[in-house]
Amino acid sequence: MSSGEYSTRSKNQKDYYDRTAQDYDSWHVEVASAKIVDAWNFQNLLKFLGNTPINRAVELGCGTGRLANDLLNLSKEVYGVDQSSEVLAIAKNKYPQLKLTCAEVVKLPYEDNFFDLVIINGSLHHFFAVAETFREAHRVLKPGGVFALLGEPTNQFLKWYNPFFYFWLLDRVIAKILSFFKKPSIDSKLIEPEAETYKPSQLKRQLSQAGFEVRLFYTYDYFHRTENPFLLKFYKTYLDWENKTLAKIFKNLGMAIQAMAIKK
Repeated sequence: MSSGEYSTRSKNQKDYYDRTAQDYDSWHVEVASAKIVDAWNFQNLLKFLGNTPINRAVELGCGTGRLANDLLNLSKEVYGVDQSSEVLAIAKNKYPQLKLTCAEVVKLPYEDNFFDLVIINGSLHHFFAVAETFREAHRVLKPGGVFALLGEPTNQFLKWYNPFFYFWLLDRVIAKILSFFKKPSIDSKLIEPEAETYKPSQLKRQLSQAGFEVRLFYTYDYFHRTENPFLLKFYKTYLDWENKTLAKIFKNLGMAIQAMAIKK
């Protein structure tokens, strides 16, 4: 990707999130299924960390700061970076204890070997510079530090050879049929600018090329999420089961990618 194309796409993302900042939490944080998945991801991160001491942590693409604030449960100092000043203003108001900075992830305002933990939670696909982002994450991590990548979309899900694609397709067809009985409601603000999806094997290779030792790499969400209140009661149990079975049998065919790595 050329620097001009990167600048254009990055600016489109920034403008979108600046414009929709007041709706950020209701769209991305307060969704019932998202809360469950976020908690499940955080639990998996804690398992991976074990007794690893974390003194400084940073979230890249921190949004309104929910996850960064949770990191205070395991880190003495927590930093956050986001390129949307409007979204970041909300985070600063909600969580004044966080050290937040408006900056681009491809040029982090931190010295080398500064953090014990760098995390990206569901935002890498908005950055458009994977290799550069991984290199910067590696640069600011201390040797032996942990890099966690959570909830990134895979481009292998909507493929004819993925059996779970057909379950997704059936879900979409049913939703389309049901929509005929509802009054149409389209909000142009909901149309996000173009983002990226990733081929898992390529993303894993890019982590290694950046100097990380990948310890865990798997996908989740093999079936389309539901917002049904009854089914959500069992969603965490389902995710645990899926991680122990489907993720091992049908490797990298889930909707979202997880990775845990160590700086060599």
